[in-house]
Amino acid sequence: MQTLVFELGCALCYRVVIREEYDKERFLQDFLRPPESALLVSDGGLLGNIKIDENLLLPLTYRGVDTGLLESRVVELFGQCGLDEAQTRLLLGSLPHQLSPYQKRVVGFVRSVLLQPKVMVYVSIWHGVAQAESRQINGFDQILRRYVPVCTSVFVDYDAHVDTPLHAHQTFYL
Repeated sequence: MQTLVFELGCALCYRVVIREEYDKERFLQDFLRPPESALLVSDGGLLGNIKIDENLLLPLTYRGVDTGLLESRVVELFGQCGLDEAQTRLLLGSLPHQLSPYQKRVVGFVRSVLLQPKVMVYVSIWHGVAQAESRQINGFDQILRRYVPVCTSVFVDYDAHVDTPLHAHQTFYL
């Protein structure tokens, strides 16, 4: 694979179209730079043996993020994703295996926003969800920009999902 070298513009949106799993793994390995970047994968990147509230709190504590207003920010973010306060409280007390694929992505997204990344990488996030949920997922980036306006977004997916509506500033093919 030819080396992909590009400089990301601040607050822009990019699409990276991948042909093989190997290319995806290699791109992510070379590209991700924690803590500046956050990664949202199809399973939300959740730890299976702890409840959702702990899945949200653990990386924030690890990175030293202020958790003073965490409860209200969590409720607000889940509300932006279409969950009311009662649904949010129920979700927070659940284990990851009790959630739908869409709910796992919402939790992973909320956690990522709370981390306030410079670069948000969405990886194969449209796989295995209903069309209505796919439209909700398309709104994630707009929600992110309300909380982290200068965040750069990178959507990584396979050829099969190139037709998914996305207003990227630039598209790269690997």
